[in-house]
Amino acid sequence: MKSTLIAVLILSTIFANAQTTISGTVKDTKGEKLPGVNISIKNSYDGATSNINGQYTFETLEKDSVIITATYIGFLPLEKKIVLNQKQINYDIVLKERINDLKAVVISAGAFEASDEKKGTVLKPLDIVTTAGSNGDNYGALKTLPGAQQTNDREGLFVRGGTGAETQTFIDGTWVRNAFSASIPDLGARGRFNPFIFKGTVFSTGGYSALYGGALSSAVILETIDLPERSSANLNVSSVGIGASFQQLAKNKKSSWGVGYNYTNLTPYFLLIKQNVTYKQAPTVHQLDLNYRIKTSKTGILKFYGYINHTGINIQRNNVTSLDYGIDSKKYNDEFGIKNSNIYTNLSYKEYFNKDWKLNIGVCVSQNADDISTKILDQNNEVVKDSNFKNQTWNEIQNRNFLATTKIVLEKNLNNLNTIRFGAEYIYGKDRFHYAIVDNLIDRAPLVNEDHYKAIFAESDIYITNDIAGKIGVRAEHSSLLNQFNIAPRVSAAYKLNRRGQISIAYGMFYQKPEQTYLFRNTNLNYMRADHYIINYQYQPKDRLLRMEAFYKKYHQLIKTDLYENPTNFGNGYARGLELFYRDKKLIKGIDFWISYSFLDTKRDFLNYQRLVQPDFAATHTGSFVVKKFWTKYMFGINGTYTYSSGRPYIDYNETNPVNFMKNRTIDYHTINISLNYLKTIRKAFTVFVLGINNPIGFKQEYGYNYAQADLNGDGTRYRKAITPAARQFVFLGMFMSWGIDRTQEAIDGNL
Repeated sequence: MKSTLIAVLILSTIFANAQTTISGTVKDTKGEKLPGVNISIKNSYDGATSNINGQYTFETLEKDSVIITATYIGFLPLEKKIVLNQKQINYDIVLKERINDLKAVVISAGAFEASDEKKGTVLKPLDIVTTAGSNGDNYGALKTLPGAQQTNDREGLFVRGGTGAETQTFIDGTWVRNAFSASIPDLGARGRFNPFIFKGTVFSTGGYSALYGGALSSAVILETIDLPERSSANLNVSSVGIGASFQQLAKNKKSSWGVGYNYTNLTPYFLLIKQNVTYKQAPTVHQLDLNYRIKTSKTGILKFYGYINHTGINIQRNNVTSLDYGIDSKKYNDEFGIKNSNIYTNLSYKEYFNKDWKLNIGVCVSQNADDISTKILDQNNEVVKDSNFKNQTWNEIQNRNFLATTKIVLEKNLNNLNTIRFGAEYIYGKDRFHYAIVDNLIDRAPLVNEDHYKAIFAESDIYITNDIAGKIGVRAEHSSLLNQFNIAPRVSAAYKLNRRGQISIAYGMFYQKPEQTYLFRNTNLNYMRADHYIINYQYQPKDRLLRMEAFYKKYHQLIKTDLYENPTNFGNGYARGLELFYRDKKLIKGIDFWISYSFLDTKRDFLNYQRLVQPDFAATHTGSFVVKKFWTKYMFGINGTYTYSSGRPYIDYNETNPVNFMKNRTIDYHTINISLNYLKTIRKAFTVFVLGINNPIGFKQEYGYNYAQADLNGDGTRYRKAITPAARQFVFLGMFMSWGIDRTQEAIDGNL
């Protein structure tokens, strides 16, 4: 018995002397203690789990050196070799958080994402068509976001002190040359595209990706939908026209094709709602849409989208030069007519291969033709000949442009969401301009410009942790027409302050060719340039979003014209401002609303401006309040939008003192827009009835003034007439029917 006890004691002493105690604390890179971490010796059963204070301890009989492992959900596994040269070893562990797309910070400076829930969704297609006052137009809805101006008297989306031509649209990665429909001077235009053909929208008010170029101020980046959920048919009848479409999904659900036709004619509408201009031909539009999509593999898809559009408009309105003067006891009218034909096709291919590689190819071809006629008519609708009009009372203009684009982007996914993408782009453009003075039998030779634009680009997403990320890119581009080569760097970064909030910064250099109007007169012009600096704060708890952003832009080499309208690159300017956006679906049960506000301080010395001044398209203060309410029980919804814009500068041709150039302001802009929506199933057709009224209160709106060519009545001043909407109110009544797809739940979820 004694010998047994002695043996046990001896063995216990040996084991005790052979054991090593390993202990320590587990923390993350921020110093926070981590409970529940599994720590062990690799290929052994020795180990422990950290307690609530992040502490752990265990014993082992292993000798020499071992590999310690630590694993924890949401963090990268750790393996570390340590030497067991002491009985007590203290080993503190620091784990790095695993970077994943659900928790990682997202760079948001300058961009409103509407394509992915985790990236701060702002506007979906259903949001766009149900935003009161947008009239189903992508750009109309984007005007309720900060940064956009309420320039409803001219074509384009005006952003942060930039002209409408400085915002460009991209569909599936390729540039869209003519994104807006044909328009009449002083009456503006709407976008050509149906919001429901897109699954994602990025409205970049500055600092956009190196994958895109040719936009000095802003980019609207759209991505078309993939395969539809099922076959469907649609019919729409409204106060402005009629349309129908059909979408066929193959039985194997690997391909689909679709066709649609829309006819717009505002003649009946104008008979009911009086306009302040006379339409010889009310806006009339025929549009045929085609699409085809096919899955080429489990991860690949080929998509085609195209349309043919024909538009005709002809108006007459009082000629401001002769208005109220009674020249030869006559009252003259201006006639402006336009016939536009536009063809657009887009072919895109997307494929994942070799696990971590992604390929995007885009090909786009478009052709646009404008036939414009301007006349000055007397009371008998005959072309006049009068010296007051410089014998140019009948002009004919033909404007043609052709565009072909090819773009390829390769993307490599690295570890931890790190990504590198690079590619090339080629654009061929041909523009032809022909001008004739018919009444003087002057037919000028056509002006033709051709350009071969080439660009290469590279960009990388860098995730250091879930809280710190950056994007570095560069774009090199060359224009054969300008014979100029540019390199444009782009840098942005984001830091996650806490679970809901983050801060982002961005810098970028952006180039854009001058408009063809000026290149026809001088092909020796240079690129225009803008440098963007942006800082952004975003806070996004569930069903809420708060964005605050400050920016500064410096413009270089803007177009400047002299008395003879000869263009040069001597212009310059700047834009700076603060913006606020808040959206809330939680504060008031059942109500979705957002508030946006923009403060803009911008000045330009360009075109015929006498000095550095605030341009006539820029307002210092703009704001919108959008609210939506839907009653599920009654399947009825009300949407409202209030928009405000402070007065814009204008050139007063009666002001002779250069000090007062562009000092006057138009009246402030106000509008309230309302839309009512009612959902009902009619003979298996999901049907939406819509009634929309823009400016029902009848706010007076003036965008600027047209001045007479000279002081015709001898009182020392030129007569002027305010530029106003064609009518104070616009009323839309429509019925939209869908067979095959019931969008009731989508409408409820989207809070119509």
